[in-house]
Amino acid sequence: MIALGVLVALAAAVANAFAVVLQAAEDKQAPISEGGHASLFARLIHRPRWLAGTGLMCVAWPLQILALGLAPITVVQPTLSSSQLVLLAVARTKLGERVGRVEAAGAAAIVAGVALVVWAAPKHTSDNSSVLRVAEPLVVVGLGALIAYTLGRRNPRAPVLFVLGAGLAYAWVDFVNKLLANDIARGVWWLAAVWLAATIAMGALAFLQETTALQRRPAVTVSPVVGSVQDPLPVVMALWSGVEVWSSGSHRIVPLAIGLLIATAGGAVLGRSDAVARVSGEGATGALNRPRLGTCARAGRVSTTAQAVSDG
Repeated sequence: MIALGVLVALAAAVANAFAVVLQAAEDKQAPISEGGHASLFARLIHRPRWLAGTGLMCVAWPLQILALGLAPITVVQPTLSSSQLVLLAVARTKLGERVGRVEAAGAAAIVAGVALVVWAAPKHTSDNSSVLRVAEPLVVVGLGALIAYTLGRRNPRAPVLFVLGAGLAYAWVDFVNKLLANDIARGVWWLAAVWLAATIAMGALAFLQETTALQRRPAVTVSPVVGSVQDPLPVVMALWSGVEVWSSGSHRIVPLAIGLLIATAGGAVLGRSDAVARVSGEGATGALNRPRLGTCARAGRVSTTAQAVSDG
């Protein structure tokens, strides 16, 4: 079951990666004044390539939920970071970008980290913990995301608040996706509907915060920070809430933590790569805004290389 979950998570990662390629053509055309406001959605929804990329994101989401129903979140979460590997492959084959030592090291780190996490992962379960234990990480992380958003609206000169808020909100969504998958597996449909509504609401907030941050800061400073929060935090939330436990396999906690750290570091390295930057819509690292994987919309300027990929 875990092996099948990994395959489904990889499929979700591929869908996320190609959504990035399509949505890169709509970079940073929305006015900065719309950052942090719902009007940003109204502007982006009229752009065909953005809609196509969003469609792929809508395919990736149920694939992620299915993967979480087959494998522990400790396995699924780092596997999703392999989207960076897909972008690197597209950059090499489609644009002829050179894959240097840095890119190779980042790719190897993702593969090694995911492999270590798969080995150290706890036994898969579809049972949720008590309401109180589940509520604890949800309240703490959810409040953190909302506070960051509120402070960011009041301090437009501090986009780092939106960066932090986006990472917290995406982590919250990824954890709730696990709860949603568990309740679907158990046939508790009314609670699954609650989680579904909560995921949509917090996901919209995460998208809004990240897009606003990408309007104001280079993605080379946004993407690694969002990823460093989003990738490991849902795993911590699952362990904190008791949704996933080790029982007799608790000796694998340290290898799991090391695997998460290695995979997250590899994703951050590729996130700063010129090759991945170009296929994601940037002319060069730090020059323009690059989207973060897993979002529903991006901000950044159209580059000729991104157009070549999306048209091809």
